[in-house]
Amino acid sequence: MKYFKILFFVILLIFNLSGNRLLANDSIRVGLVMSGGGAKGLFHIGVLKALEENHIPVDYVAGTSMGAIVAGLYSMGYTPDEMIDYFSLQNFDALLNGIIPLKYRFYSQELDETPEALYLNFDIKKKEIKPILPTNLIPPYRMDLEFVNLTSPATAACRNNFDSLMVPFRCVASDINTHKPYIMRKGNLGTAIRASMSYPFVFKPVLIDSTLLFDGGVYNNFPWDVMYNDFHPDVIIGSICTSNPEPPDESDVMSQIANLLVTGTNYTMPDSIGILIEKNFPTVGILDFGKITELVDSGYRMTLNKIDKIRKKIPVKRSVDELSAKRKQFKSKCLPLKYAGAIVTGASDVQNISIKRLMTKNKNDLYTQEQLESRFYSVIAFKLVNSFYPIAEYDFDRQAYVPVFRITPSPRFKISLGGNISSSSGSMIYTGIEVMQWKKNLTRFRTNLTFGKQYSSFQIGARRDYPMSVPLFTEAYLTVSAYDFYKGSQDIFYDNIRPVFLKEYDRLFTVNAGRGLTKNSKLKIGFTSGFQNVHYYKSTFFKSTDTLNKSNFPYLSIHMVIDKNTYNYKQYPTAGHYLKISVNGVWGKENYKEASRLIPQKQSHKWASCSLVSDFYFNINKYLSIGSYVELMISNKLTFFDYYPTIDMLPAFQPTPHSKTLLMENYRANTYLALGIKPIIKFGKSISLQADGYVFQSYQQLLPDMSYTKMPKYLTMGSVAAVWQSPIGPLSVSVNYYERNNTNPYFLVNFGYIIFNKKGINH
Repeated sequence: MKYFKILFFVILLIFNLSGNRLLANDSIRVGLVMSGGGAKGLFHIGVLKALEENHIPVDYVAGTSMGAIVAGLYSMGYTPDEMIDYFSLQNFDALLNGIIPLKYRFYSQELDETPEALYLNFDIKKKEIKPILPTNLIPPYRMDLEFVNLTSPATAACRNNFDSLMVPFRCVASDINTHKPYIMRKGNLGTAIRASMSYPFVFKPVLIDSTLLFDGGVYNNFPWDVMYNDFHPDVIIGSICTSNPEPPDESDVMSQIANLLVTGTNYTMPDSIGILIEKNFPTVGILDFGKITELVDSGYRMTLNKIDKIRKKIPVKRSVDELSAKRKQFKSKCLPLKYAGAIVTGASDVQNISIKRLMTKNKNDLYTQEQLESRFYSVIAFKLVNSFYPIAEYDFDRQAYVPVFRITPSPRFKISLGGNISSSSGSMIYTGIEVMQWKKNLTRFRTNLTFGKQYSSFQIGARRDYPMSVPLFTEAYLTVSAYDFYKGSQDIFYDNIRPVFLKEYDRLFTVNAGRGLTKNSKLKIGFTSGFQNVHYYKSTFFKSTDTLNKSNFPYLSIHMVIDKNTYNYKQYPTAGHYLKISVNGVWGKENYKEASRLIPQKQSHKWASCSLVSDFYFNINKYLSIGSYVELMISNKLTFFDYYPTIDMLPAFQPTPHSKTLLMENYRANTYLALGIKPIIKFGKSISLQADGYVFQSYQQLLPDMSYTKMPKYLTMGSVAAVWQSPIGPLSVSVNYYERNNTNPYFLVNFGYIIFNKKGINH
């Protein structure tokens, strides 16, 4: 009996000890801390994936910058595989670079394109005109809206308390005013993550509680101390994918900037607190998200290498079923995105109301995520705002999310510079001034000056937009232009070409009324009153003392134009669609003064024309796209007194940038059809090799003796161009071929935009 009691006591003691040990294991709480590092932070996804597959629990998450994004997604219930899918999306790169989808271009609200390459904004502050310098390299609008759509359901589900997310969450930003880290424990989840990743000068900073916040990596890129102080976990796993900047190099400006911006972070952690999983990626840039497979795999392998050490510290396990149930429970609280109304703050009452009117039809208007995006980018397209930061608050009474926008109005003045630098004579300099007046309606005043050997122009005008249920606009502009086709036809590589001496002077006043048909198309109806003058010599052999022939044509025209534009670039596009349908009627009287005659000749002209231009790009894959081009012109235009005035008035087929600078007599006709094909090879985001091939068939061809040849032989035109779309305009090296008496191709090096102000005839 005595031995039985002793045995019973020993068994009871072992059972109690085992029970206490099991209880202790169940109470072990694990925190995962993730460093910043830009695209390198995809490493953390591999760490999470390995931990989950080995049933290691993660009870708390914290992070900085990219680490905050991964931690935030995990806290909302995203699985590692779902994160991989999200960051692998083809449009994620465009998202980070601030590229607005082509379907949201809102061409209908844009002013006419100009060769602008650089600009500087100005505003009046304290009765002084001061420049407004850009604070960020990447436009924030697309990213800001993405965070609204991505995080609003989770923010509503946790009631703005980050402890109530699926996994309690912390992230760190930087308050550069106090020079301290700013720890975010509650509030809007998307805003917190967005603030944590706002790397100075790259992304726009975020305002929270009247504090302007930047990337958390400036002061604390590995917030294990925040994890320890806020959650007191038993074990901390640290995931580190970066290091402090290298000492500044006198020949490396980026290393100097990095050292100026970033305070060194302590990436060590006592062994008694937890385990570090770390690897640095010195060759991976902050936006190299295309290396996701390499980075995730690296995090996965590094974690598996330490899994035995991790298990010793964390003997408890969390089953797949338990984790799935936890995710499912939290996601059931996340209500689907459905929006109602809008709240706008930050500007004057009239301006706030104008933005609200654009964002919502009425107070009870319910709309979808796609409608929110469309209206959001509509405001951006008007260029009404300098900042337009959105969040969404859930209204439990209306059972919908209410978007809240904090805005700052755009600066009132903009000075722009651009133009074109060319190996031919087509070089020109462009300067422009734009003034915005935003009250109940938006009025934009513009004036610009272009001057060069081949083309010079001055324009002044204004456009007023009326933000109604059917958006309407009116515009008027005065344009004076001069085209020197003699200098424009010269080529420094082929100085044996003798072009005709012809100068065209165009003065016009145009008034239009229009409306948007869709986001990227518009209808304009208007009239133009103008004078088109042509001065020329009849022969390519002339002396400076010879008398010019002159044709002066005052005219009045009416026009209707429907056009659509979703090009990704103003010049040398590789994606999108351009469509233009126009109808034009012209009345005028020609005054012709031939050099050999004393008395000028006069005759009246009237004609009508209609035209169609379609330029469509099909994306075959990441590296290849093909463009298809169609142009149809039908006109009953009459013949002027002489050959060159008639040629100058005829519609011209000019599909390529270089062709727009040439007179090209044989590609001008009353009626013609042209077809083209454009294979494009893309080498990365901004470099491409583009080939254009066209067939041009006119119904009649005007000959120098003023007779017409019906159905002449078709003509061809082609070009091959290597193009780099730089941040300030395209740099191209091209070879251009046209059928003419001298068939030498044009070799052209060109930097900038070949864009002219619109003419009054052939609208």
